[in-house]
Amino acid sequence: MPEPAQRALPLLERAISLEPDYAAAQAAMAQCLHARYQRAGLLEADRQAALHHARLAIATGADDATALAASGFVLGSEAQDYEAAFDALDRALGLSPSSFLALSYSCIIRGWGGDYATSIAHGQQAIRLSPFDTALHLPYIGLAHAHYFAGDFDKAALAAGRCAQANPQFSPPWVIRTAALAMLGRDEEARTSAQRLLELWSGFAIGALMAIDYTSIEHREMLAQGLRRAGVPE
Repeated sequence: MPEPAQRALPLLERAISLEPDYAAAQAAMAQCLHARYQRAGLLEADRQAALHHARLAIATGADDATALAASGFVLGSEAQDYEAAFDALDRALGLSPSSFLALSYSCIIRGWGGDYATSIAHGQQAIRLSPFDTALHLPYIGLAHAHYFAGDFDKAALAAGRCAQANPQFSPPWVIRTAALAMLGRDEEARTSAQRLLELWSGFAIGALMAIDYTSIEHREMLAQGLRRAGVPE
């Protein structure tokens, strides 16, 4: 979220000033700027800065699986540079094949990038490896997106529900769950889910989702279709 990310930024800036090649700090800086961009105004300067630090982390973090995974996530999310993102994630998994974080971020980015089969495989593997992880919402949100974009709305709703259970204050699963339930014709459940979405994400509207360029316009239109059916405001 942007508030703790904002508190971390001065500390990361200090670390980078002391050691510019510190890949872990560069990657953490990229993630914090990603959070501020996505959740605090969609400022282009934040997006460009996140990408800058992600690329520096990849350039300096050849032996750091966590830095590579986090940076691959930012490249995929903020630039849809899937070639570079997949390469960074694959390098992370080459260094640490059992990395929960690398598998989870790979699940998310590959789902957004259209590689649904690999996304689902990596998400399921992450959950098997660390079923009680404190970040269990990450593979579940990746699975929810991958299943939804692949047209499997039952599995998308289930994964989104499990994501919400893993992190009750995390709003994105309610976007997927609402849209998936509406596409399944489960209208009453979809409306209830939409109410919870609007409680967690104040001022959410379909236009806000469409403005976040985190995946293709075709994917976002698929979500918008379900959200409209559920009565989410434009």
